[in-house]
Amino acid sequence: MEFGQVHHIEYYVDDLEKSNEFWEWFLLHLRYEKYQEWSGGVSFRHKNGTYLVFVQVEPEYIKVGNNRQGNGLNHIAFQGGTLSELDEIQFLLEKRNIKILKRSGDYLCFEDPNLFAVEIYANE
Repeated sequence: MEFGQVHHIEYYVDDLEKSNEFWEWFLLHLRYEKYQEWSGGVSFRHKNGTYLVFVQVEPEYIKVGNNRQGNGLNHIAFQGGTLSELDEIQFLLEKRNIKILKRSGDYLCFEDPNLFAVEIYANE
């Protein structure tokens, strides 16, 4: 890892199984690998060393829910490949009934199972 590079992002989810099903498919498609797995969480690592951690929310906090318009993190964005690869990702998301929030040229935004916004940009 390089100085200043993001080391990891930890994301608390209300349904780890459902979130893992979605994020594993998506991140493996973006060439991440499963890094760690334990009873309350899972992580995926990119070849640059950055990794994403997904942790099951404790029962007393489940009802809090995500609101990306309020305080806190709004979305996470990934660098994608070509426009045709972005089209393929959109097709696969729609096939999985994932809600597309916006598509505009080289940009695609959709929701994960926790209603958190995810963006991906094509290189073109």
